[in-house]
Amino acid sequence: MKLLEPTRIGTMALKNRMVMAPMTTNYGNEDQTPSERLIAFLLERAKGGVGLITVEVCTVDVKQKYQPQSLTLGDDTFIESHRRLTEALHQYDVKVQPQITHPGPESLSAMYSGEMPIAPSASTGACTGLPAREVTVDELDGIVESYAQAARRAREAGYDGIELHAAHCYMLLGTFLSPLKNKRQDEYGADTTENRTRLLVRVLKRIKAVAGADFPITLRISGFERIPGGRDSYDTAAIAPTLVEAGVDAFHVSGGVSDPMVSQMICGPEFPDGYNLPAAEAIKRVVDVPVMVVGRFLDPEFAEQALQDGRADMIVMGRPLLADPHLPDKLAAGKLDQIRRCISCQNCIDSMFLWPMDARMNCAVNPAAGRELQLNYAPAEQPKHVVVVGAGPAGMEAARVAAERGHQVTLLERQQRLGGSLVLASAVHSDNGRFLKYLCNEIQRLPITVRLGFEASVESVLTLAPDAVIVATGAKLDYHRLPGMQGSNVLTGGLLRALVNGELPPAAQSVPAPVRWAAKVFAPLISRYLTPERIRLLADRWLPVGRRVAILGADLAAIEVAEFLALRGREVMIFERGELIAPEIGPKRRLEHEKRLESLRVSINTRATVTEITRSGIKLELQSGFRKIQADTVIVPGEPVADTRLHDALCAAGIDSHLVGDASGLGLIVKAAFEGHKAATHLV
Repeated sequence: MKLLEPTRIGTMALKNRMVMAPMTTNYGNEDQTPSERLIAFLLERAKGGVGLITVEVCTVDVKQKYQPQSLTLGDDTFIESHRRLTEALHQYDVKVQPQITHPGPESLSAMYSGEMPIAPSASTGACTGLPAREVTVDELDGIVESYAQAARRAREAGYDGIELHAAHCYMLLGTFLSPLKNKRQDEYGADTTENRTRLLVRVLKRIKAVAGADFPITLRISGFERIPGGRDSYDTAAIAPTLVEAGVDAFHVSGGVSDPMVSQMICGPEFPDGYNLPAAEAIKRVVDVPVMVVGRFLDPEFAEQALQDGRADMIVMGRPLLADPHLPDKLAAGKLDQIRRCISCQNCIDSMFLWPMDARMNCAVNPAAGRELQLNYAPAEQPKHVVVVGAGPAGMEAARVAAERGHQVTLLERQQRLGGSLVLASAVHSDNGRFLKYLCNEIQRLPITVRLGFEASVESVLTLAPDAVIVATGAKLDYHRLPGMQGSNVLTGGLLRALVNGELPPAAQSVPAPVRWAAKVFAPLISRYLTPERIRLLADRWLPVGRRVAILGADLAAIEVAEFLALRGREVMIFERGELIAPEIGPKRRLEHEKRLESLRVSINTRATVTEITRSGIKLELQSGFRKIQADTVIVPGEPVADTRLHDALCAAGIDSHLVGDASGLGLIVKAAFEGHKAATHLV
């Protein structure tokens, strides 16, 4: 397997061809040194077998912060703190390099030191929104030297090389390279390729002179900026040989340009796997140094094929190693079914938008990411019999972790299959299925007693003699009652859930005839065998809705159902009382959904008050009066609310009970997995 083969970057020997991407975490200390939290996070990836770890952005100037807790190598006083990091990681036969940069227009210097950020030309920071002035030629001399000295400090701190950030048309080197931001009229200006690369060439040569010709330099660059007026793959390949001559030992090919939502850089499921591979191939054809590539390598099988086909020399993984730090070792051991795969939910990015409150990166499917010092798998001091009620994401994660720690675990599920709400969530967002499959595999692998079709009550749970109970029974659905809710053209979230679970819905007279027929005919098969893949396959042929569908509400579940139906030829309209769709998700993922809904021609109506459901559709209240909207089917998803009944009853009976997941309130996969994981790790 080529992913596991050794390779080199200049003088740096790597044990395999998997590289950890430089992901901004904001785990650093406020004094810009690596924190114990950051070291623990990186250490877990080192233990997992990756060949090279690229530490997140380290600025070359102490005054030029990139993030509130970003790192720096801008002064000799920081060498020792970085040496602690490199010494910790080197215990595990991994190579380590920092990504060094000057933030340029993305600097927070105006907020911290009162200095205005600098850029090749007067502009505004793509992410900060702060104004930046044009840097002078005299200042560039000092900046070139600051890069060289930062590289020298990196070597003295024990790093094996450095990565220079010159990608995404942001930060200083990236903006100088791009015609989009470089509008200068001097020798560093945008008139010629030679001028645009001049600063980068100077930096490369000076680093080699100061840090040593044998000190490897990886260059991160956007192979294709994916925006009108930006640099294309041909342009990037054209400058690559010049950059090698100046000192580049390897290329790290990314793509896109930065904007507040990094929408062209870190891409969701609308982008194909390996979307930067064509640009990497273009560079690889014209240089004789290694070319590594990043961008949606969520499955190691796909990454391996890219190497086998000669499209790149190494694969850079960010989100895959965030989701499972032990991916390389599991791959080497042939344990592919134990790899926890990224679900492309963008939670890791959206968690960074909480600044200045708590902008720390976290992972929806790996609650321990960034919490390695808090959440661990330490063997239980006194193994207990732990009963987990509910086999959705929270319950399965709790059962998995409790079993890993040595507890005796019994997992109860009312349905005839595992997954809970994650089954339908995986049908409408297929990447969720990666997490569902992983959890099901783990439940099967570990010594967990699974009891399906179990109706949990205080009495039935007590018969199992538990020492502790984790309640993960999911949320109740609360409906805003409207006239016409009982109509035969209405589908509620509860009815959809019942259909997917193979249950004949109650109040059959109010259920659309196609739904009654499907539930009656297919219920025995559905309850056991209706997987997300089969739901999609069935939906391609038949759906229990008419051609025009009105959805009342716009939480994440509602908009994903809207996309699901629109992809299958339905004309979908969303009506939301609030001002925002999917307020429970972050801005990056919301923007992606908005773009997708627009491309599918889904009508989104916010601040929309529906007063009645009629036989022919709905009635809207407007300032000018009422308006009737035609719809064949009206979907009322309902609002998920906490359901603490079983937990409260168990507590009243003196049982050590822990409430997790949607049972404690809506929170999506990230909340479900975290609470299930936390409950299991806190069992003593």
